Amino acid sequence: MLVVHILWTLLALNLLVLAHEGGHYLAARNAGIKIYEFSIGFGPRLFGWRKNDIDYSVRALFLGGFVRMAGVEETIEGGKDDEQLADDDPSNFKNKSLWARVAVLFAGPFSNYVVAFILFAVAYAFFGVPYDIVDEQAKVGYVIAKSPAYQSGLAVGDKIVAIDGQPIENWDAMTAIIRQNPEKKLTLTISRNGQNLSIDIIPRQAFGQTEPYGEIGVQREISLKRLGFVDSIKTAGRQVWYLNVATVRVLTGKEKADFMGPVGLVSEVGQATQKGAGWFLQIIAAVSGSLAFFNLIPIPLPLLDGGWIMILIIEKILRREFSQNQKAIA
Repeated sequence: MLVVHILWTLLALNLLVLAHEGGHYLAARNAGIKIYEFSIGFGPRLFGWRKNDIDYSVRALFLGGFVRMAGVEETIEGGKDDEQLADDDPSNFKNKSLWARVAVLFAGPFSNYVVAFILFAVAYAFFGVPYDIVDEQAKVGYVIAKSPAYQSGLAVGDKIVAIDGQPIENWDAMTAIIRQNPEKKLTLTISRNGQNLSIDIIPRQAFGQTEPYGEIGVQREISLKRLGFVDSIKTAGRQVWYLNVATVRVLTGKEKADFMGPVGLVSEVGQATQKGAGWFLQIIAAVSGSLAFFNLIPIPLPLLDGGWIMILIIEKILRREFSQNQKAIA
């Protein structure tokens, strides 16, 4: 099951990276910048074709992709193009106006924002949004496949009324006890079809958590409501904006991230694939929006478009270019 989750995660991330690079590609073509190659994947070339003097290729390592443009390595990365155009060639990236170059760099993250918006809108219109908690009691609304709850026989509709003889008043009380007892056997008293049953269960350590954090793989019962076209558009827009706010709060330590890093991401994507297409689309939309935001952070670090945009603007203000060594270090 873990392998399947990893594959779904890699597929989703690849599509998001391709959308990002596609944004750079379209903006560069619109600006009249010479494009040498647009590649799907990295590593050895498997096959490709040439059209409009652009080499399109598919490579062995299907891990994202890249766009190779004239002048970008020299202007942005402090290196040299393998195929150099004349210094005064108008299709060279470095000869374009500041705003044209900024537009090309901004287009990648912008594409990820567009993808996030579209995925949210589709999820809300066709699959619905959570709008109401059906029951505050510890009633099971969903059981994750292969989880401790699944293996112990818990079913949708079961109500957990006690844990190790301690009465459970609501969902939060139940999850608090489970979180405190990873890898320890608990006896659940459940109400099913008017009868009380006892089930032994061992909460597993939550995937991606570094501190003790037990979970059994159940979720509460939540109602979903499909939105109309206009409402789905409005809600998707608000959600994309909220991603920016939430990311800032995480970076400033005001809010804890729901998932951080590859391990947590695999866990989130894996659970979403089991819950249905709507949940999966929303998780991928959230990742896409977060990637867009991180890419626009104005720090001169490798792969961050925002950092390179900042460098171009500073060069414009100072009316001089940074040296190739300085750009290479950045």
